[in-house]
Amino acid sequence: MTTSTPQTQRTETGRHLPFSSVRVSDYFRLERWELPASNDVDEPVQLFGRMPVESHQCSQAGGMTTGGLLSGVDSIGGMTAGLSVLPRWIVTTNMMATIVRLSNVGPLRLHSIVLRRGRRSVVVAVEVVDEGDHDATVALVTMTCAVLDAVRRDLHFERPIGIDMPPPDPHPVVPEVFFGIEPGSGPVTRLVITDHLRNPWGILHGGALALLADVAARRAAVADRKGSEARWARPACGDTVIHYLQPSRVGPIEARCEVLGGQGDRLAVRVGMHELGLGDRLVGVASVQVLAC
Repeated sequence: MTTSTPQTQRTETGRHLPFSSVRVSDYFRLERWELPASNDVDEPVQLFGRMPVESHQCSQAGGMTTGGLLSGVDSIGGMTAGLSVLPRWIVTTNMMATIVRLSNVGPLRLHSIVLRRGRRSVVVAVEVVDEGDHDATVALVTMTCAVLDAVRRDLHFERPIGIDMPPPDPHPVVPEVFFGIEPGSGPVTRLVITDHLRNPWGILHGGALALLADVAARRAAVADRKGSEARWARPACGDTVIHYLQPSRVGPIEARCEVLGGQGDRLAVRVGMHELGLGDRLVGVASVQVLAC
């Protein structure tokens, strides 16, 4: 795969961002390849992927942040679902992730397979293992995608799919910067939508909402546990459930968190994500388990 040369984008603050042409999957350096069907039987679509674990994308726990991991899952799972319904395409509606390990060696290998393909929806399972740790299970994710009635562009894919891993970024930035998440603390976190975060139909990438939910939940947990043990200063996110309610195109997206409580080193946080530019409508909700590190 040929990666386009990054162009400079200027933000309202005057800061130059050298990634306006870098896609979300490229930011995580996601390699993808399709498992060819063995015969003429209508077998379920299967894709594999591989992502490196890079320090600028890791949490305090020593592995890729859960939001970053789910961004990669959304990319490969969405492609798997989309290929199964061609010439139509899909949008993600739900994601349920069980996080088994927070510390990773890398690279991570992803296996995505269609569990059910219906007229209106597709269910996909994605398993993530750590190749650097003897294929230890990292996460198990189930995604539901809605089938679009029509799309605004022709979809042509050379099958089986094969997309190489992009090269390392010589000037990497943390996910909060790439995803346009504003600095801050407390129970409210805001994401500004820019073109590199949109899919070909102008909709905010599902992985961006997953990353926003992760960052927002961690900030809310830190504020809630302020003054307690030092291990709550930089927590990590575990099991996560996200419901995508409405497509986001305008932004900004404001994540409003409620800490529901917990025991020991675990807190449950509910995240409501609202699109301020479209009447404060609710575009997504998430339940996130936040863990002290």
